[in-house]
Amino acid sequence: MILLPEMTSNFVDRTSMYLYYDKIYTMHEKRPPLKALILLSTLNVEDLPKALFEREKVARSYSVKVTPLGQSLHRISLQRVIGLRQIRTDAVIDSGCEGVWIVLTDAGSYYTAHVLETFFEKLYPMVSKLFLNYSQMRFLLKIIRESCKGKTTLTFFTIKRTKAPKSNEDGTCRYTEETEILWGENVDEDIKKRISEGFIVRVDRLDFELRDDADAMVLKAQISRKGLSKLKFGSFSAFYQNVVFNAIEYGRKQKKFYDKRERNFEEGRIHLRPLQINYLERFREEQLGRFARKITDSYSISIIHGGNPYFVADLCDYQEGSSFGVAILGNSITVTPVTRATPSAVWKVLSEIQEILGDGEIVDVRMR
Repeated sequence: MILLPEMTSNFVDRTSMYLYYDKIYTMHEKRPPLKALILLSTLNVEDLPKALFEREKVARSYSVKVTPLGQSLHRISLQRVIGLRQIRTDAVIDSGCEGVWIVLTDAGSYYTAHVLETFFEKLYPMVSKLFLNYSQMRFLLKIIRESCKGKTTLTFFTIKRTKAPKSNEDGTCRYTEETEILWGENVDEDIKKRISEGFIVRVDRLDFELRDDADAMVLKAQISRKGLSKLKFGSFSAFYQNVVFNAIEYGRKQKKFYDKRERNFEEGRIHLRPLQINYLERFREEQLGRFARKITDSYSISIIHGGNPYFVADLCDYQEGSSFGVAILGNSITVTPVTRATPSAVWKVLSEIQEILGDGEIVDVRMR
């Protein structure tokens, strides 16, 4: 068994948690960043073991123990079996914000990605993530800057770019994904250039510094597209207040934007509330084919029309029961929620589409 360091043993309540993190993350010592994973859930944290028990396949690889710390704080001991290894450590869940969990850990990236995040992904739709695309991350950064009346300096962006080379002899395209770091404040032109070169681009995370009005360093942090924020150095109190809580508030507004989207009948008429994802370039035929193949990892799909000049399909979220119509034409994707379209389900399908086809701009579609 691999036992990772348990930082939660250093505090027993909310006050000591703030004091502990404020102390260690303002010291100039090398340590893993503090991760804050924001989740949406109406479950009681104490019910996590029961929720896991109801997912038989997940319970074969995971075990979880919950210990209350008071003041809406809980320590969870989470273990996953990967091959012949058992990986276990503790994390903290702060459920003080209604309908939201903040999961805190200073474990390394491997544990965070392959144990913690994967565990909560497998509990969907009881637990769901907060997803952000590039424009939403930039908007959240603006909110963070305004909330503290200071300034933010973007240090770098991490992007994932995907491109199909020329077709193979059998007519298929083999896509390759690369990670690239873009440095500086304004990377919009760099991203536009990658897209014009035929890349599918999605921004994975952005790193920034937050300074006060006297230009003193408050913190160094990171926000990502999957609701994971990281404190690398600085005041935990400022990180929690300005980054985490602002992300939660922004997430609540997005949740409201995605709410009540399913098809309904009023006065003998069908009412639809679709959304659209707009892009800078028109989609190519091979991109539509790749989308049809990749989306089956998360949804069952019924293709009505595939290929140029347009693509139309019905998607079903077999875990949650929601269904959507998806139409791709030119440089736009129209997503029409049909049944059981909860905000989390709408948020997830928009995220999954952008994971495959890159980041776009999400807008409301006004129906006559």
